[in-house]
Amino acid sequence: MTGWVVTFLVLAGVLFAVKMTYALSVAFALPVTRGALYVSTPRKRIEAFADAVVIKPGKVLVDLGCGDGRVLRCIRRRFGAQAIGYELNLLAYLKARLLCIGRRGISVRFRDFWKADLSDADVIFCYLFPDVLPDLSTKLGRELKPGTVVVSANFAIPGWHPEKVQRIDHRPYSDPFYIYRMS
Repeated sequence: MTGWVVTFLVLAGVLFAVKMTYALSVAFALPVTRGALYVSTPRKRIEAFADAVVIKPGKVLVDLGCGDGRVLRCIRRRFGAQAIGYELNLLAYLKARLLCIGRRGISVRFRDFWKADLSDADVIFCYLFPDVLPDLSTKLGRELKPGTVVVSANFAIPGWHPEKVQRIDHRPYSDPFYIYRMS
């Protein structure tokens, strides 16, 4: 076989393996995520979130469905807060773990946040579909201590009244995020 044929077959095989891994990652997480896919939060939105919610060093941020860990890395870098992320999509989890290697104070967990105890969180960040927010409201209401800040990107938590609704004055990132404080 000629060199270009071997190169083509290797590249095609690698691409096929990546696509299959992605498909299996999505299929594995689908029953829990209820159809939510891994989509990276734009950096401009993360920076606006960090500007709006100042977190003191040593406090605990929990990102529910942390994707590639962008929020975790930003908050740890800016505030020195402990950052914990939960992710069920295998590829997103592996990417987050890889990007967080050597960064103290960041923990990425391949675990279902619905089964986690979130009571130690000082700030919760989530970018979840509206259909899971009623159940999340119940979970957070049971587990979080007074004063805990909850930030929901794009979608309001039903029945909760935001302390603040933040928007970025920059398209296409102008979708709101809702900031709540547990009482």
